[in-house]
Amino acid sequence: MNLLAKLSITIMLLGILTLPLTAAIDDGLLLYFNFDSANGDVVADLSGGGHDGTLKADADITANAKNGSGALQIEGGDETMEVETFAELEEYQANTYLFWINFTAPASGGWDQIMAKPAPGSDRSPGLWVTPEGLSIHYRYNPDNLGPWGITKTGNQNGDFFDENTWYHIAGVTADGEVVCYVNGVEVAREAAPAEIAQGAGSDDTGGLHVGNSPAYGGPAAQFIIDDLAVYNRALSADEVAALMTGDPMTAVDASGKIISAWGSIKSQY
Repeated sequence: MNLLAKLSITIMLLGILTLPLTAAIDDGLLLYFNFDSANGDVVADLSGGGHDGTLKADADITANAKNGSGALQIEGGDETMEVETFAELEEYQANTYLFWINFTAPASGGWDQIMAKPAPGSDRSPGLWVTPEGLSIHYRYNPDNLGPWGITKTGNQNGDFFDENTWYHIAGVTADGEVVCYVNGVEVAREAAPAEIAQGAGSDDTGGLHVGNSPAYGGPAAQFIIDDLAVYNRALSADEVAALMTGDPMTAVDASGKIISAWGSIKSQY
């Protein structure tokens, strides 16, 4: 078999072998925002679902991004990006939220909102706040208000608060009555979550997903910049969380890294 034929067969096999990897990282993706730009007040949902976000109350895109050309900046008050509710967002039980965050101000001493997915009878499915005592993330669910009290750089409620003006990758993975939280790809907290989280369609002003101020809670928003927000309706593995630190849900490096390694190996043989 000549070199060209060998290379053609190898490339075809690589395509077949990498399809499951790509499909796996996309599986269950409900929302993905890279925040590189906005069309007026509309931020595109790149998951393929078409559930775009709307910037409200002076929330804006900043060039101070972790990745790409833009990120969402929330500077307190009523600022928010709102995603209108849709069926899959109202139905999930297992879920994963991942994002990069950069706190631009210290903790205010109150409960300042980062994000919320409200449901009837609940303002947190989940809800995320800055804790009053310092820059840690209160990641909680109703009913029973379960989840980590305050995720820090290295644990839960241990005083090792996040630094200002520093990017951190956060992931919250919830399934089977437990929420597992990661910071920069490392597990830092594992706490009880409700066996069944509150779900269902909220009202027009409290349903959907809110990044910043949530009308269901009443605010105010925290002060932060957020980039590469992804929401899944399944529990991602630790390896998937780590992969998504270095790529978006369509190009995560566990898939592309294997392609590169395999291609490097092939080239060395010819």
